[in-house]
Amino acid sequence: MIGRLLAAAVFLLAGAFTTSARAQTTVRVDAVVELFTSQGCNQCPRANRLLGTFAREERVLALTLPVPIWDYLGWRDTFAERDFADRQYAYSRTLHVRGRFTPQLVYSGAAQGSASNWDEARAMLDQARAAGLPSAPAISIARARGASVRVSVGSGARRPAADVWIIAFDPGPISTYVTRGANFNRRISHYNLVTSIERAGAWTGEAATYERARCTPSCAVIVQEPNGGRIIGAAYAAIRDY
Repeated sequence: MIGRLLAAAVFLLAGAFTTSARAQTTVRVDAVVELFTSQGCNQCPRANRLLGTFAREERVLALTLPVPIWDYLGWRDTFAERDFADRQYAYSRTLHVRGRFTPQLVYSGAAQGSASNWDEARAMLDQARAAGLPSAPAISIARARGASVRVSVGSGARRPAADVWIIAFDPGPISTYVTRGANFNRRISHYNLVTSIERAGAWTGEAATYERARCTPSCAVIVQEPNGGRIIGAAYAAIRDY
């Protein structure tokens, strides 16, 4: 009898441990700041450090998106992706920016500026945080089957369809030693480095759920007006591998 009770207790404790291990804490944010950077840009290592300070602030989702804009100068960025360049193009059109540049910061999809001027960047982030994300829907991020993640976006006022982006990123810092180009013989660090970005579907104000195969080690969700528009809501969570 005692043996059966002990076995049952062990089983329950194991189940409780598994449940708590798979649970995620979703952090809702008031502002999203995206840094478009390049290992071939001589002002970008300093801008990367600025993004690192933003990443440590409460209720701010700060993301690094390397772009291949300067690859032709002799060094191919080791983290740049076409998807990141497409996102920067979309912002350029929506925010009426003539051409593309690095280091560029985009604040909640509503404003942009250079990351070279730290005082200006700080003021713009403070302004974005004060404005917040109006009418932000509730967002939750949870580990599902295997390594997959399940994202839930709550209901809100009916509206034209918005894009739901699921973004995997690595908090880092992740460093790369550059052997050619503008940053020759320098080690560059990246913070909250985006490794993938995928449009999961549309959100029109009705509660919706999306599932993706993987989004580690950290996962962000952004609900955004189409074509690089304003960000309506955002959240992130650490997704552990067990």
